[in-house]
Amino acid sequence: MKDKLLTAIKLKNRKATFRYLLNKFNLDGNLLTNLLKELKLDGKILQIGNKYMIFPNDLKLGSIMVSGSGNKYICYAGERIPISSNFLNDVIMSDIVSFRMLENGKAEIISIVDRVLGKMTCTVMMVNGKKKIVPYREGINITLPIEVTKDLYPEDIILVDVIPNEIGDHCDAKFIKKIGRTTDPCREDEITCLNYGFSNEYSDEYMEEIKKIPTSISEDDLVNRVDFRNQKTVTIDGRETKDMDDAVYAEKINDNITRVYVHIADVSHYVKKGSLIFKRACEHTTSVYTEGAVIHMLHPALANVICSLNPNEDRLTKTVIMDINNDGEIVDYNIVKSVINSKKKMSYEDVDDILLNNNVPSGYEEFLDQIDILRDVSSKLESRYSKNGKIDFLNCVIHKEHNSDGTIKNTKFIYNSPARKIIEFLMISANESVANWLYHMGIPAIYRILEQPDLNTINEIIDKLNRYGFSIRHVTNVDTPKNIQIILDRIKNSDKYPLVSQMLVMGMKRARYSVYNLGHYALSLDAYLHFTSPIRRLADLIVHMMVDLVLCDYDKLLEYDFDELEKSLEELAVRSSQMERRADMAQVDSERRAIIKYMENFIGYEYEAVVCDIDSRIRLKVNGIDTYVDYRDFSDNFVFDKRKKLLYDTNSGMHVTFGTKLKVVLTNANSANRSYRVRVIGIPFELNNTNAKKRKLMQNKK
Repeated sequence: MKDKLLTAIKLKNRKATFRYLLNKFNLDGNLLTNLLKELKLDGKILQIGNKYMIFPNDLKLGSIMVSGSGNKYICYAGERIPISSNFLNDVIMSDIVSFRMLENGKAEIISIVDRVLGKMTCTVMMVNGKKKIVPYREGINITLPIEVTKDLYPEDIILVDVIPNEIGDHCDAKFIKKIGRTTDPCREDEITCLNYGFSNEYSDEYMEEIKKIPTSISEDDLVNRVDFRNQKTVTIDGRETKDMDDAVYAEKINDNITRVYVHIADVSHYVKKGSLIFKRACEHTTSVYTEGAVIHMLHPALANVICSLNPNEDRLTKTVIMDINNDGEIVDYNIVKSVINSKKKMSYEDVDDILLNNNVPSGYEEFLDQIDILRDVSSKLESRYSKNGKIDFLNCVIHKEHNSDGTIKNTKFIYNSPARKIIEFLMISANESVANWLYHMGIPAIYRILEQPDLNTINEIIDKLNRYGFSIRHVTNVDTPKNIQIILDRIKNSDKYPLVSQMLVMGMKRARYSVYNLGHYALSLDAYLHFTSPIRRLADLIVHMMVDLVLCDYDKLLEYDFDELEKSLEELAVRSSQMERRADMAQVDSERRAIIKYMENFIGYEYEAVVCDIDSRIRLKVNGIDTYVDYRDFSDNFVFDKRKKLLYDTNSGMHVTFGTKLKVVLTNANSANRSYRVRVIGIPFELNNTNAKKRKLMQNKK
């Protein structure tokens, strides 16, 4: 349907209105609104007034952010772009805007593409002797009636429903309820999620349905299921994971074939269409995992208990059985309803310790052969996907050690964790198999799609990299992901590889859900969907329901009007894509606040930072999160050459560029507004062949 809308908008040539599109395609108004919003957020169309047009080539999409000092800017591809005077007073934090770059390096905003407000928390504060309502999102001004504020006290946290205006920072709001105080412990993450549309509140009627869900498996549940309870099935997750969707087992069939069993929690056995449990899942569409809270798509009684593949407990599953040869090809597969009994809850950390250091934690001894088989078959899958064109973006995880109270004790980066790669490639192969199975049968489903990136965007990234000293040719087309992989291969052995990989990821279009199978560009797959996480994602749960119809109610499936079924699935696909964006923002917000809260204890301490961008200011990354540094925040041994835009360290004779590691001192950290500041004091290593003459010249220049 999106392609049809795009064609109609293009043919109408800047004259397509909502009413015109509504009448032309005879769509439900809400569905059309959501489809048009997705097209706008994908950068396919632009809305000016009540007219829609194809998105102009010279425009870009970015999000409005607010600095700790209250200045608004556009965040685009990791850059912090100042805003020209137009629209400056009309945009608020988290607005998605279309903009055009001006010659002076500022952004001219053309339109506000999306404004995510709705329910929002506010803090009551005393300012100049008067009560002021301070919204969670900076840059918004709201007022409440006196009959509401008279019963509020400073430090109260309240929930309001904000009614967004088309432009401007003042919004009307309706008071909902008081939810706590700023002094309440461990509430920050719940409040963060609430501001993005997620909550752990459940109605009494919902809880009545939950009480009817069985807490154990009955004999009736086992009818027409394949029994895999004797397998040495294992789960591999984070140490603190409680909602385990997937378990795995593999066995060698012969010298060429490994049979892999990917067992996925059979959530659709318990969650039925039309139930309040399902309706709430359709509202949230995803679980949100923050530093101090989990906002479940399904109630914990489902997510952590009967649906979670807990060790030594019988659990209902759907199993994807795949025969994989030594070339990593899936030569045969089958999908069955099943029952398992997981024999071990493994953690990524323990499996990594085994694979990287040959340290075997207690309780893992009898599973070492299984771990070897799983690693071997996942490596073969990885080789096959890479050969087919999958883009090898760097997989980086910020691992956080926590204190007993949940605060962060320490952080470290884990790149390409072998344990995570085992699960990653086994899950990709299972998702690929189910996608092909449904697609070739012509059964409607929700696919996970990623379209090819914009050629100009990729070449702009190449231009930027070349300004930083690389020598990379422009790509002539992005028809195949192999052209993107060529860029990564050029710098794979460079210490700048993580930064370049991140830049290219940000140059990709955003993956989304759709009933139309458009393939997955980065994975280089013609058909792909999400099947392996039905506890925490609606799209996976819907796919499970479609699999149920094929396996158990095929005659009933044939009675469906597939056109109507696709329409209802597309609504859920669009909703899932929108809520996924919000969940991502909530998680980033939470992680940034948690890390800065940890840094508040280390004012005056030295850190290692890496340079991510150099312009009017320098963008640094410390502990995995960004900050901007003015040149005046560098110590006296640094000299900035404005003409060449190079910053020299006279102590080492080196110049600072993209990817340079710097030694910084933390001067300020404020978790409340998620900001921190550093002062650069040097480069944390000396070159053995430092040119003394050059050093002297730089000192003279100073």
